[in-house]
Amino acid sequence: MPGILKLLRFYMKHGKMKILITESENFSAEALRILSEKFEVHQKDLHTVAALGECIADYDVLFIRLRFKIDKAILSKAPKLRFILTATTGLDHVDTDFFEANGGTIISLKGQSDFLNTIPSTAEHTWALLMALIKRIPSSFNDVKTGNWNRDAFKGHNLKGMKLGILGLGRVGSQVANYANAFGMAVSYYDLAVKSCTVNSFKDPELLFSWADAVCIHIPGDVKNQLYLNHKLLACCKPGAILVNTSRGNVWDENEVARLLTAGHLSGVATDVLSDEYSRINLNPLVKLAIDNQNIIITPHIAGATFESMQMTENFIAENFIKQLS
Repeated sequence: MPGILKLLRFYMKHGKMKILITESENFSAEALRILSEKFEVHQKDLHTVAALGECIADYDVLFIRLRFKIDKAILSKAPKLRFILTATTGLDHVDTDFFEANGGTIISLKGQSDFLNTIPSTAEHTWALLMALIKRIPSSFNDVKTGNWNRDAFKGHNLKGMKLGILGLGRVGSQVANYANAFGMAVSYYDLAVKSCTVNSFKDPELLFSWADAVCIHIPGDVKNQLYLNHKLLACCKPGAILVNTSRGNVWDENEVARLLTAGHLSGVATDVLSDEYSRINLNPLVKLAIDNQNIIITPHIAGATFESMQMTENFIAENFIKQLS
């Protein structure tokens, strides 16, 4: 806080801070109004890292989404940059260590539990992916587009009575559990923060994976959870299980997931995230597998990208930024 106060005194003397909104398309009008009352705000819809690098030097604040990875190379071109605003819970798209070591402050949704409990988009997307896999919607639709009408080739399953395992019973996991209960599924979970076994939970993730017909993954993508779903844990999946990941791509071993799906040990995989979403997506083992395998669904990190949720979260970040500077 002393550093922020010092910065404020500087700008009170020398003029308004300049804010760059890097992805202006459908940016919240309310958030723009809030920021524009106190700061000089520039909106750009940038599509390349090179374009960002060419203009970033002039700005004190970046308001970003997920299009760019704000790494050391980019940050080194921004000597004036003091704040990064991001309406996300995860921060793997920002080199936080480098930025904070150089006096920067990041304002995100991380830890904002009360507010985040009002946002349903990631849980809804998780449920959509699960339903699409179980009911075989994408593969049957693709077949119809080729001129076929073969209902026998795309039999699905009932959700009622199916066993759903939830890895990580935080905000999103709890919302997914509510959906599952409404559909009559048997629900259990394992949470890394819960040490003792409670009702509807397992004391070990291996037990959860061996029990569940489908597992939804909702653990943070921080360092301690990298490759949490390793060869050993994935081997515990019961034959024919389904995996759905809307957390982060680095929490599981993508090569092993691809191998288990190819071998038929897993009957379906759906993910909204990849381990590296910023370079050579076509080389990702899951993307390569999806070209010819009908039992995998990949969406481009859109679970949180609803019009309503993005407006709400951008408003919240703008308001929180103002509060922190007040």
